[in-house]
Amino acid sequence: MNFMSLNRFGPRFPAMSNCYDLKYRQLARSIFEELNYQDFMREGVYSMMVGPAFETVTECKLLSILGVDATGMSTVPEVLVARHCGLKVFGMSLITNECVMEYDSEKFANHEEVLESGKKRSEDVKNFFSIFIEKIEV
Repeated sequence: MNFMSLNRFGPRFPAMSNCYDLKYRQLARSIFEELNYQDFMREGVYSMMVGPAFETVTECKLLSILGVDATGMSTVPEVLVARHCGLKVFGMSLITNECVMEYDSEKFANHEEVLESGKKRSEDVKNFFSIFIEKIEV
């Protein structure tokens, strides 16, 4: 495959400094307020780590120093492809576990914690996206 043929979808190296659409972010903030979700919905810096594994203590400490608010094992590749194709992007992550920041901690990230958090916030996320999709202007 000729990689130059990918240009038909968009620029080979798209700028990512504005990858999340400003109007979608503003709409999301207004919906957070409308639903009174400001106490648990925030805007922040997302990073991606290679999975399938939870982050090490060292990785968590480094990400914290870099100003990262949340990290995960996905989202970034999908955003890269969407921007390459010229699509508008809105990104939202459900934070399901806290990073372990101490080497000798008895705590550890686990999949059960992730599933429990997802179940706890599923109605909130569903309510948010129901309104977001109704109000979105394509």
